[in-house]
This record gives sequence, structure tokens and C-alpha cells, in this order.
Amino acid sequence: MVLLLILSTITFAAKVKRSAWVKGMSFATYLEKHSVPKTILDNLDEDDSLFVSDVENSRSYYELIASTGILLQTLIPVGEELQLHLYKTHKGYKLEVIPIEYQEDTYVTLIKIESSPYGDIVKKIKNRRLANEFTRLLKYSVNFRSIKKGDHLAIVYTQKMRLGQPIGVPNIKAAMLETAGKKHYVFKHTDHKYYDKNGKVLIKKYMRKPLNRIRITSKFTNRRYHPILKKWKAHHGTDFGARRGTPILAAADGKVIFSGWKGGYGKVIKIQHKDKYVTLYAHQSRLKANVGQEVSAGQVIGFVGSTGRSTGAHLHFGLYKNGRPIDPLQMVKFSTDGLLGRAKKAFISRKVKYTKIIDELFKNNIPSKVWNTVNEIGVSPKMKNYYKNRGW
Repeated sequence: MVLLLILSTITFAAKVKRSAWVKGMSFATYLEKHSVPKTILDNLDEDDSLFVSDVENSRSYYELIASTGILLQTLIPVGEELQLHLYKTHKGYKLEVIPIEYQEDTYVTLIKIESSPYGDIVKKIKNRRLANEFTRLLKYSVNFRSIKKGDHLAIVYTQKMRLGQPIGVPNIKAAMLETAGKKHYVFKHTDHKYYDKNGKVLIKKYMRKPLNRIRITSKFTNRRYHPILKKWKAHHGTDFGARRGTPILAAADGKVIFSGWKGGYGKVIKIQHKDKYVTLYAHQSRLKANVGQEVSAGQVIGFVGSTGRSTGAHLHFGLYKNGRPIDPLQMVKFSTDGLLGRAKKAFISRKVKYTKIIDELFKNNIPSKVWNTVNEIGVSPKMKNYYKNRGW
């Protein structure tokens, strides 16, 4: 792992520190806190500047601090695929974007309900994010008020791991909630959408276009190695080309939680929507909506511009779920009510596969994976000994 390779070269007096990103703290403020010259940001291009601005509140990051208190290195995850690597050299500090090294494995959960799906997953499995995802998906097909003590749920999912800690949101492949003797299934298909057992899409897209006329100039990407620039790039949003002054529209009903300047994003408005979604509208020439204001879908909240780090007038449109950047077009683009032809045949094959797995969970009473809570520091015994032997 990158961190371990880095740590192995440091003197014994250095200590590893794990912290949570402070709400509202900018990366520039973080640099100032550690006496790192802000000029290190001057060499960033627009994409990297936006990437730096995407550091999430409460996200865990790692620092290597010398006995003198000087910051030697830091790794700050942004999204689930890439991280900021700031490190000190004899010529000063350097900043780069590198991949997050992680392992991803498949896990299962089988629970007999005692109180509620959410409460029991948190209590018995100790993975709050898994509980959030399960209830988010199943609420579209099950009336949770009908659930009774003694009902069952089953989940097949993958989880990324980094330094003994789960990172990111669990990726649920299939889930089942049994209530009143009826089994309600959810399956994730290869198109990243969730369907019921009949192939009907479950989560309806509810967001509208942020501009009346759409011209995409740059799409969302979590992790891509640029073949020309020879470095890792991420673009957590979709860019829409438009003339300066073009009205920007709220993508859905919600409440404005930020209206002002945000680093490389320039003039920005952020709106909190239902189901913990947040939209971001960047590079505006003029802001119209204020913090605390309730807005409706289609309401003008500002105007297209080129403020911040921008090479021309456009709207950078970002979408976040629980602080995690996701592709906005997944929510804005209209979807069909089901699958047809080859797509449906592929789905049926996938459904059969995961239904068999869930049946096996019940038949053999396979035990669930129990986690540390996502907010709890979890270092494996092997790594604890490693740090101790190194004097960290």
C-alpha cells in the first residue's frame, strides 16, 4: 500500500495521526495550519483545483508528523478512488493526486429482525452506511410499517477496505426483505441501476436539467490516468457549456445550504435535497439564492460565469449523496420503466445467480460479517505492532 511504502522510509520519531476533516475547512486553510506555502496551489489546473475543493466533511485522513511537529506527509481521500498526497522534500512541499490503494471483497448479511432493518443492521453488523443503503433501496418496494419482529433480511454486497477500515459506501449487489411470508428482492444490474425481481427499475430519477439547453463539455469521472499529462485526474461533476449570464436552475426542490465563494469553484450555490442529496452549481457570474432559502425545481438560483479556476463560461454541476460525489447524469437522465431484449436476459441470469446466493444464506445460516463502526478507529493487530516497532 502507498502509505506503508511511504512510512517505511521515515525516521523512527515520526508518528502517524488519523483525523477527521473539519467541517467547513478549506484545503488552503489546512495548508496554512501546517505552514505550507499556498503557492503550491498555483500550479494546479482547473480539474485538480476542483478536486482539491471536494474534500468531504468528517472524512478520515492520515498525517505523518515529525517529533518537531512538522508535517512530513498527508494522505487525504477525495471520493472513493483518488487522494491528495502532500509531502515534504528537501526543496519544499509537493502536492499530487494518486489512487487510493484498497482491497474490495464480497460480504453477506443475514438478520432476524428484532426492532427495525436499520436499527438491527447498525446493532448487529455495526455498519451504519450499510443500514443507510439497505433502507434507501428497499423503501421503494416495501412498506416498512408492515415489518414485524421475526421477519428476515439478507444482503450481498462488496466493501472497500483501507488500513483495516471500511471506506466508502457499501455496494449492494442484491438484497431481500421477507415480511408476512413474502420476499421482496432488489438486484443491482450492470448498468448500476436497481431493479425488482420483474426487471422494473426501482429508483425514479427526480432531478431536472440545471440549464434549459444542455451541451455537455466534460463528463464525471472518479479515476482516470491521463495518457498525455501522465497523472491521475478526477472530475467530480458534469460541465455544461453556456453563455455568460445564462440562468441556472435548481435541479430539484430543496434548501440552499451554501451561497458564496468556494476556492477553485468560484461563486457557488449548494442545495440540500431529499434523501440526503446535495447539488452544487459552480463558476457562477452572479448568485441569486441565499443561504436558508427554500427553492423549487426550475427556479433561477444564479447565472453562468467563469469565476474561480475556469477557462471559459460554463456551469460545473456536482451531485453528492451523503458527502460522496456521484455522476449527476444518473439522477437527471430519464430512465425506462424496465429492461428489454438482451438487457433483460442478462438481468434474469444475474437475478438467478444472486437469488441462489441468498437462498444459500438461509439454508446454511451463514454468519454475517460484523464491522467496527465507520467512525471508529480500527487498526489491525499486525499494523499496531508494525507502528509500535517503528516507534510511531
